[in-house]
Amino acid sequence: MKKKETISDYELLALIHKCIDLEKLKELDKTITKKRVDKLFQGVVDYVKKDDSTISDKIITGSSNIKKKTDLIVVNVDGASKGNPGESGIGVAIFDKDSNLINEACDYIGVATNNIAEYRALVLGVKLSIEYNSKKTLFKSDSELMVKQIKGEYRVKNVQLKLLFTEVKDLLKKLPNWKIMHVPREENREADLLANKGVEMSNKNR
Repeated sequence: MKKKETISDYELLALIHKCIDLEKLKELDKTITKKRVDKLFQGVVDYVKKDDSTISDKIITGSSNIKKKTDLIVVNVDGASKGNPGESGIGVAIFDKDSNLINEACDYIGVATNNIAEYRALVLGVKLSIEYNSKKTLFKSDSELMVKQIKGEYRVKNVQLKLLFTEVKDLLKKLPNWKIMHVPREENREADLLANKGVEMSNKNR
């Protein structure tokens, strides 16, 4: 008879994300085996490694001046998760040097943690910013953890985040001059609204 799982896959990923000792988890729930954990991680790897189709036609974007070369763009990014993990969305708002909104985008990314949503938002933000061919790019996020990890001030320990971290760093190599800074949530309002709009898109997909 198959063992009944008392901890769901989503709950297990969340616990691993919080660096809970797997051996302790195994003592609490006998269904938590190495095979099950490896299968979960492989699912995450396959999901993250999807090509640009993950930035799907569900993305809502505004008008932009992508063809025009600029001196500076400011890219605000944010991720939202209703449940952590839960239904999640990402938002990106791009401004010119005069603080004029020149592009925006949002997307629903399924069930994820807050940190994964933040990283997925940054991935989208970097991909969009590359198209502007700007001399300088400034990224802003209210996720202190992600900002400090990108700066190299914090180590990335979580397996899922390591994959996204690597993807972001590879994409950033395509930008000639970039910086990232942590800002208070109130200074990231546009991206926050877009991220929550992305969460709401989940209802349209049911």
